[in-house]
Amino acid sequence: MTRLFFLLAFLVLLSQTEVLSMTPDEFFETKIRPVLVESCFKCHGVDKTSNGLRLDSRDQLMTGGERGPAIIPGQADESLLIQAMRRTHADLAMPPKQPLPIAVVEDFQMWIDAGAAWPESGVDQSADAGRHWAFLPLRDVEVPVVHDAASTHPIDRFIAARQTALGLRSVARADQRTLIRRASFDLTGLPPSWERTVQFSEDQRPEAFAELVDELLASPRYGERWGRHWLDLARYADTAGENSDYPIPQAYLYRDYVIDAFNSDKPYDEFIQEQIAGDIIGRNGPPEAYAQRVIATGFIAQSKRFGTNDLEAMHLIIEDTLDTMGKVVLGLGLRCARCHDHKYDPTTTEDYYGLYGFFQSTAYPFPGGESVREQRYFVPTIDPSTLAAADKDFFAKHADDINRLKQRIQSETDVQANKKALAEIEARAPSRLAPVAYAVTEGNVADAKVQHGGNPSRKGEVVRRRFPEFLSLDRQPEISSQESGRLQLARWLTDRDNPLTARVIVNRIWQFHFGKPIVPTPSNFGQQGSPPTHPDLLDWLAQQLIENDWSIKAMHRLIMSSATYQLTAAHDPHNAAIDSGNKYYWRFDRRRMDAESIRDSMLLLAGNLDLSRPGAHPFPAKDKWKWTAHRQFKAVYPSNHRSVYLMVQRLHPHPFLSIFNGPNTSTSTAMRDRSTVPLQALFMTNSELVDQQARGLAESLITAGAEPGQRIQSAYRRVLLRSPSRQELDRAARFIEDYQRVLVDEGVPPEEHQRITWTSFARTLLTANEFLFVD
Repeated sequence: MTRLFFLLAFLVLLSQTEVLSMTPDEFFETKIRPVLVESCFKCHGVDKTSNGLRLDSRDQLMTGGERGPAIIPGQADESLLIQAMRRTHADLAMPPKQPLPIAVVEDFQMWIDAGAAWPESGVDQSADAGRHWAFLPLRDVEVPVVHDAASTHPIDRFIAARQTALGLRSVARADQRTLIRRASFDLTGLPPSWERTVQFSEDQRPEAFAELVDELLASPRYGERWGRHWLDLARYADTAGENSDYPIPQAYLYRDYVIDAFNSDKPYDEFIQEQIAGDIIGRNGPPEAYAQRVIATGFIAQSKRFGTNDLEAMHLIIEDTLDTMGKVVLGLGLRCARCHDHKYDPTTTEDYYGLYGFFQSTAYPFPGGESVREQRYFVPTIDPSTLAAADKDFFAKHADDINRLKQRIQSETDVQANKKALAEIEARAPSRLAPVAYAVTEGNVADAKVQHGGNPSRKGEVVRRRFPEFLSLDRQPEISSQESGRLQLARWLTDRDNPLTARVIVNRIWQFHFGKPIVPTPSNFGQQGSPPTHPDLLDWLAQQLIENDWSIKAMHRLIMSSATYQLTAAHDPHNAAIDSGNKYYWRFDRRRMDAESIRDSMLLLAGNLDLSRPGAHPFPAKDKWKWTAHRQFKAVYPSNHRSVYLMVQRLHPHPFLSIFNGPNTSTSTAMRDRSTVPLQALFMTNSELVDQQARGLAESLITAGAEPGQRIQSAYRRVLLRSPSRQELDRAARFIEDYQRVLVDEGVPPEEHQRITWTSFARTLLTANEFLFVD
């Protein structure tokens, strides 16, 4: 019961943490406006004002209707809107037919209590918005000349130039044990072995560290580690996020594509192009590459689903696509421009719907939902060029028949007869049953109409598919009436003249190496974002990425070879008095391991980590898919595989990953929260997971058959990668003796003494700060 209480408390805290990370405008555009548009405007908007009440502006809400003001900013409980949503008012219930989910009502309560912020529409763009630093072309930056610099490495010279001006001085280089542990967790998310640590510590050759980095980059564990970073950004989940959170058994294919892309060092421009237009690119490439390129478009398919029906609220699905693409690739939030010209950045509503048209012309998959409990529109992974003539003929002649029969089956009209007819048709085309991917493909091509106020029922003028004017690179795409234009979009995003794409990704790579990015708002390079601490370094790194053919591994080697990366985490009073936050990198920041590294490292040290790739999750058979909004799909599948392979849901956080600040799978996560909360300590002390790994480590120590002192020595070396001091050795030996004495006094059977005692000792090391933090 106590564990359940703490878990529930944490889940509440988790949802609040997501909210607190948003600006008031972002909260409104993400949580409030979509609900108003979908559930309220049809009765209380411009076209209809039931009971004299309009809800399409803050002023209208505060004016109210026949019963008075709908909201009182700062006083949610007294606001009629909340009372109607809660259905606690004697005469009011909104919406009238079906209550809104509790979480939505709580969002509105928080919004009103916080003052009911409502971003203005039609705000004039500042005259120099287009001259914002991030929108200017990449500069050819000269590496600065720094007299008396401790290192000639270009990165170190950029860093030293800022330090010299401020009177800072870098601390010493970290020792070998610290460097191998830092690099191993950085690139693979796992600790090195004791034997490899000793070997590296004794290797004094100048090239030893570079060779270590190459070794780690060649490991399959590298793709699992850095693929997880991308999956955070891509808001990857194994469920759809609509009201019943239907599972997507094929989603893992995209996860594996990302991991393989990092392991193979797929050029970043190609990586992005495949995720935006892989289905189109695949048709013009080798047949053996077709499946992976189709699967890559899972980046788009992963857009959150809404409602209960077949691709319901398509405008919100596309909004999520655009918002994610904008933030992840360009470092720009595009969502606000759905309803009005962006309040701060030069993105206009026309820019938004110019981009919207690319995805309105795209066919999205439907994963199933409460009202339609079957998958639809998933993309076959077989290259069309390899289909036999009979298969092509099948697609041409029977596609309509198949869809019609499926609809009849769904509506329960002559179910058995229709199933038999469907089976007979499909039996004639084996390729019809080819594996499918949760991916996108070309749809009904059309330019989009502006949706006034973000309301899809209030259509305005048509906007041709195009790129944002302020980032058009002096050209707009020529798009055939027979194609969506996603291929042109993909090429524009990765054009060498695009000032944002390279800047954004090198900033992220730097962030994951140092724990903080050069641009402190890594998914917001716009005017509300923070400026770079080292703008010249940022542009120089971006140019290096492009010149090295967009190689991510080359960027790792460049950054990690710098003296700045190899500094100790030691404190320096002189520097701290000038730069207490280490903004200028005079030392290396100590960081707690993330959730995946904690779990994976414990499993590894216990001998329980399964390094194979697990494949699909064990979801229930499709004839069991009967989940609803009130009985949502929810599961946790036990696994000893790496944490990147755990099944993660949109609506139900994974119980371990969420405790240690895992990603929010409903939205792109640019930076994970690093907060430390009491529940984490409670988990480490009481959880079955930690107990199992401590037991596994203890059993391996006992099996080795050594004396207690040797076991203690071995435990320290495995977990902390160092030998214990004499004081630590003596203290641990006393702990072992005292613990066994207590077990005797408590009447515990003698054959259990060693296992229980050494498990307790192993747990003290696995939960120590020295293990959980990386210097």
